[in-house]
Amino acid sequence: MAENGHVRRTTEPKTGGMTAAQTSRGQRLFAHWYPWLMTRAERAGQGDIRRSQLSEARGRTLEIGAGYGFSVPYYTGQVDELTLIEPNPDLRELLAGPISDAAPGRIILTDGDVHALEYPDATFDTVTASLVFCSVSDPHRALAEVHRVLKPGGRFLFHEHVRGNGLRAILQDLMTPLQRLVADGCHANRNFESLLSDSPLELDTLTRTRMPATVPTIVPLVVGTAKRVA
Repeated sequence: MAENGHVRRTTEPKTGGMTAAQTSRGQRLFAHWYPWLMTRAERAGQGDIRRSQLSEARGRTLEIGAGYGFSVPYYTGQVDELTLIEPNPDLRELLAGPISDAAPGRIILTDGDVHALEYPDATFDTVTASLVFCSVSDPHRALAEVHRVLKPGGRFLFHEHVRGNGLRAILQDLMTPLQRLVADGCHANRNFESLLSDSPLELDTLTRTRMPATVPTIVPLVVGTAKRVA
């Protein structure tokens, strides 16, 4: 580990992680284009979604799949400690820069596997995920892990793209094989709402919306909170 101001970075890969030499072609490709595309989306309104969502984070907080760190500036002083998990080594290298300047409190940047989080039960007050569960290989197991590491009464803050209806759903099915190749395993047609309802988490709030118009996607978005029942 290396200390850099209030940022602590874990350089050794965790369970299920990869070293830089083992990074897949898909991961490298995703890390190349994702920051460019999402920067446009952030400016077009995605950042406002994050700001509203993450204003509710508090206490010891875990973000799953931190990506390029777009969410980091929106955590407030209510967060005592922020742990950022990002399994893509190339994105993790890019993420190290933005977090040095943006977030409050103590930050830990690390590799990790959402299917087997290396934290004891009831560790976190808040867990967050932003456009992550489309790429998780076993979302049922991942949501169970989110539930496990939350404290009783702790909250899961999410915004995720979801499966649409009718023609939109058909188009999502058609585009998913290609999207999985170029977007680090992303399933355009994943039904996150159904997965969440089948999980041990209790849904608290849910808002249906769309990603900003600058993003070339037909995928709708859900923003909400769930909790581990006390």
